[in-house]
Amino acid sequence: MVATPGAALSRVAVRYDTTQKDLVLPSSVPIGEFITDVIDALAEDADIESPRDGHWTLARMDGAIKPDQTLNDARVLDGAILELRSVASTERYRPVIEDVVDAVSEAAAQAARPFDAAAARRAGLAGLVAGGVALCAGQWALWWANGFSWIWMAVGLVGAAAALIGMTSATLRYRSPDASTAWAVVWVVAAAAIGQVVPVSQRTAVPGVAHLLISAVGMGIAALCALLITRRHLAAYSSVIAMAAAAALTCVVVEYTELAPSAIAAGAVLVGLIGLLQVPRTALGLARITLPPVLAPGQEDIEVGSGVDADELETLRLRAQRAVQLTSGLMVATVAVVSVAAAVVFDPSSYYVRQMIGIAVCVVLVLVIRGRTMPNQIQAYAMFSGAVAVIIGVAARALLAWPSGVAPIVVMAAVAAVTVGLSVIAIVVPGRSVNPRVSRWVQWLGNAALGVAFPLCFWVMGVYATLRDLSLG
Repeated sequence: MVATPGAALSRVAVRYDTTQKDLVLPSSVPIGEFITDVIDALAEDADIESPRDGHWTLARMDGAIKPDQTLNDARVLDGAILELRSVASTERYRPVIEDVVDAVSEAAAQAARPFDAAAARRAGLAGLVAGGVALCAGQWALWWANGFSWIWMAVGLVGAAAALIGMTSATLRYRSPDASTAWAVVWVVAAAAIGQVVPVSQRTAVPGVAHLLISAVGMGIAALCALLITRRHLAAYSSVIAMAAAAALTCVVVEYTELAPSAIAAGAVLVGLIGLLQVPRTALGLARITLPPVLAPGQEDIEVGSGVDADELETLRLRAQRAVQLTSGLMVATVAVVSVAAAVVFDPSSYYVRQMIGIAVCVVLVLVIRGRTMPNQIQAYAMFSGAVAVIIGVAARALLAWPSGVAPIVVMAAVAAVTVGLSVIAIVVPGRSVNPRVSRWVQWLGNAALGVAFPLCFWVMGVYATLRDLSLG
């Protein structure tokens, strides 16, 4: 018999452990008011212990019913089977949906993220970052348009100082991590204005490599200061510092040597590939993590410590987190250097154009093959993005240099083939297991590409030609 909405009583079966009883319960009274009578009725045939944490309530198969709900509220019909169970005070109860409109409203409320105070704060901080970066760009434009005026240079330096004060106040006084991050972004970008201190050459009448050098150094130092003040976002700041150092070193090489841009880019590819191999070890060293000793040949035993206490374990945990963040930051910076250099090294008018194409192909293979083995998604995505950037950069330069004939068709066909191949791999491979033999072949291909890239870089750098001239002399 189904209980009508106006019925005062409902007949249900209540089960506890191996005992089940048919009871007549009030259908319009909250469960919490008669749950004691239910326990007493079941205690006649079962041994019921008081719950240590929580309280008793009735539950259906889909979850517990709130103590302040009635059987009618919970849509419990005559003949239903309920369970007497203990629930914790923090247990979530399933809400009762009255109709379709309520169900749709509840689903929409759960799916949507309301524009609350936190969202408003994030929007305001995003506006701060966008406005600050726009002001920095405008300051550079006005400095350039007004004949590199020292007044606009002073405006840029004052803006950088204001950003530094804002970041420091948000971190130390207001204890607002989000605000300190927003101010830190503006501070790092504004610190590039330090490059305007260098006088502009009257011969060229435009800023040169020296300005880029000082700006890169300023941004690197600003990122280091932000890291020391905020103590957050180690991966991002380490990436900025590494890229600033690479840019500064490149500026020095360009300014004080007469090497061709392709030769400098080949050297950057060489150094970057070596850096990819050394990033994990460098991160461990910076995080001050010492690897355990390895048994030397002829050594029978190694002295080990008696154990790790709680303080040492916490220190190791923090250092391990820093090592992971440093690895991600340095990996992103190294991949950025390698990708940009591999795209710049390609010069369609150079005598070494075949070697340059070989360098680009090897870099793409190394990034893709090593990216699929990365344990961290950020590192893997960085390598895949770097490979895509190399392909797009080389293809764009090739199309601009060879706009007619068969060359554009070959370039577009190669890019299309790579795109289709990567799409097929992304769709098919995740659902299937890879043969260990195929995995080894892929690994060997990556090692071979890495080994071939080094001599090609030396070739484009002119090392072999220099050695040949020395031997002939």
